[in-house]
Amino acid sequence: MLGSQPKGSMGRGTGKLFDKLYGTHFHTEGAELQLPRKVPMRVEPKSYFALERTFLSWIGMAVTMGGVSSVLVGFNNSEATTHEEQLISKRTIDVITCIYTPIAMLIMAYGLFTYEWRSHFLRKKQLGLFDDKFGPTTIAILVLLTLIIIFVLALYDYMY
Repeated sequence: MLGSQPKGSMGRGTGKLFDKLYGTHFHTEGAELQLPRKVPMRVEPKSYFALERTFLSWIGMAVTMGGVSSVLVGFNNSEATTHEEQLISKRTIDVITCIYTPIAMLIMAYGLFTYEWRSHFLRKKQLGLFDDKFGPTTIAILVLLTLIIIFVLALYDYMY
């Protein structure tokens, strides 16, 4: 039956929302016009490697941001006690750490979610749109806003 979800689809209640956001054969515009495949879809081995490479790049970015956050905590406990000896205050370092750590965890969770979502489609050999329209843009905007906030706080500490 066209327009219905397959038996092995992901989630019960969130399936329709998930499929509308990311698109599948069953909830993509114009998909009902396509004829069902008679021959099972062949998945190339390089698709799995590309998927793992993408996952590792997201995790690498998250580990880098988490590492920066951890290094800042280490600098926060340094021996410099006066404001003149430090470039930015301990309060600003705490704020930066509190912003960077959750964003690093968010990026890790996003990378894992995307990996699981795409590997599900590859294992089931389902047609699906493997491009993500919202995730990378949202994370890039969050990182940009974080860098702007850090710059403003550091500039304020330096000036005053």
